[in-house]
Amino acid sequence: MRPALLLSILCLTIGGLLLLSGCASAARPKAVPTASAAARPRVVGEVAVVDEEKRFVLIDLQSNLYVPPPGTELRTTNSAGDTARLKASPEQKRPFIAADIVDGDPAVGDEVLK
Repeated sequence: MRPALLLSILCLTIGGLLLLSGCASAARPKAVPTASAAARPRVVGEVAVVDEEKRFVLIDLQSNLYVPPPGTELRTTNSAGDTARLKASPEQKRPFIAADIVDGDPAVGDEVLK
């Protein structure tokens, strides 16, 4: 074979390998979740019934697909601000779930957030 042809094939092969290996070694940066997305409260439902004597509430989930697992800390809020802290209990029958009142005074109609 001719030396010029061998040199051309060698140069093309080396150039191709350099181009392909350069693309393969480029690491893509991973998406980092922002603090605002993690800190954003999630609406669970609305307080439907308050039993002050037994210190629990029934939360109407309405059409919400999220159901907090038992033991999840929740809070209630209204236009004046936070009204109570709750703890989700195991009793759940759609569209309602029960939650124990940890502290505060929730009222019927308060929004429940996670």
